[in-house]
Amino acid sequence: MGIWNGLLTALGEVLKVLHDATVGLFGEYAWVSAIVLLTLLVRLALLPLAIRQFRSMQKMQQLRPDMKRIQSKYKTDRGMMRTDPEKYRKRRQKQQEELMALYKEHDVNPAASCLPLVAQAPIFIALFSVLRSPDVRPELVDATFVGGATLQQNIGQMIANGATVAAGVAVFMLIAMGATTFLQQRQMMGRQATVADDQQMQQQKMMMYIMPVFLVFLGWGLPVGILVYWVTTNVVQVGQQWYMLREVGAGGPPQTDSVGTRDADRRGD
Repeated sequence: MGIWNGLLTALGEVLKVLHDATVGLFGEYAWVSAIVLLTLLVRLALLPLAIRQFRSMQKMQQLRPDMKRIQSKYKTDRGMMRTDPEKYRKRRQKQQEELMALYKEHDVNPAASCLPLVAQAPIFIALFSVLRSPDVRPELVDATFVGGATLQQNIGQMIANGATVAAGVAVFMLIAMGATTFLQQRQMMGRQATVADDQQMQQQKMMMYIMPVFLVFLGWGLPVGILVYWVTTNVVQVGQQWYMLREVGAGGPPQTDSVGTRDADRRGD
């Protein structure tokens, strides 16, 4: 708990410094600006992980012909899963083994896309704790949002207290959070379509629609200060992904796109 409390204290101090630096410009809304600036600092700190993520994507794209060859060699479908589950299991296992060997050979980590999200999670949870705790940064207890609401209130509390303007702004932010989450996943899904099999694509497509709805439902009960952080990080990430995906695309596809052509090259045909 000592490390966690230290993180909360450090986060509270950073917010205070950012508040004091912007209070002359934003006045009572300086705590909102502090959260926005904190988000930008976090995104900047995570930039090396984001770059690593997209370099891994570039390598995955280059390995696309080999991955398609392996997937075709051990092709499975839902019909096989029902009629011959043992054969289906063995083929899926063999496919995964050869894919893992391919990743290892070329020093590719498919999990690299999760690194920025995992690294950001402690900051997100810590900010939630700081906003809810009256001890870490007492000034945040009554920190102004808009329309008489505070950063600690959620949308339901705003409506119950008659802060309709603030509730309207928060609902707009909630919708923006869901929309930008959908856009992020759509961006990544478009790139991953070159290397994912049909079953993976179906799962990703399902998550692309379910996740934003789930987060909007969850966000209804979160402090609006968390929504400020979430929307800001989503907007920054959408822009970052757009730029990096454009750079990945600028490299062009591998020179050998078809499995047959690549296999022919290997045979010397």
